[in-house]
Amino acid sequence: MKYNDRELVKFGENKADLEGILHHMKPIGNDWSDWYQRPSFKERYFKLISNILFYYRLGEEEPIGILIIENAQVSYERPHKGIPFAFSLTFKVNERCGDEEAKHIFSCRCDTDVSKWVAALKIASYEYWRSQYVILKTKISMRTGKDPILEYIKSKNCVVKCEEIKQTKMKETQATFYSHIDIDSFSESDSYALKNSDDTNSTDVIVENLIKL
Repeated sequence: MKYNDRELVKFGENKADLEGILHHMKPIGNDWSDWYQRPSFKERYFKLISNILFYYRLGEEEPIGILIIENAQVSYERPHKGIPFAFSLTFKVNERCGDEEAKHIFSCRCDTDVSKWVAALKIASYEYWRSQYVILKTKISMRTGKDPILEYIKSKNCVVKCEEIKQTKMKETQATFYSHIDIDSFSESDSYALKNSDDTNSTDVIVENLIKL
């Protein structure tokens, strides 16, 4: 997965869906039966924004790593040997580990925090919202007998066409003649010169008529 470091750091400055201090243990080895006996938990500050879980060293502003909450299983971990409040994120890694599971263990300060994190992580992924979309679409289709997405697209197209018709009619009713004279720039000196030119033109006409007579 490729990403821009600066954009990712900037994205991490947004408001978090959930944040707090957790004890985190990265995947080590393949045997997870005795994970609680391993003294490898590190205290980190975590921020969940959309489907990205940022983690920081305490007191630092830039993240030291991220976890993309996709293709992951969130589950409670049984309390054991001094770690009573724990949950895990399990990722399936096909390319690197030959279809093995990478399991991250997190420890909280109380059972309420565990419930908050598990609930937030379960609804953070695109997969979750995709499944909710399919379920809701199916329920609406069963009740109405119509595809709600197609009906929405039709209504949007109808609104767009109505707006286009209104704009076309407004263009047809607008005047097509525009004067090239700027009224604001027509000063008093210009009006005086125009008046004098009218007077000279009238005297020239009179003199010409007298000569003809």
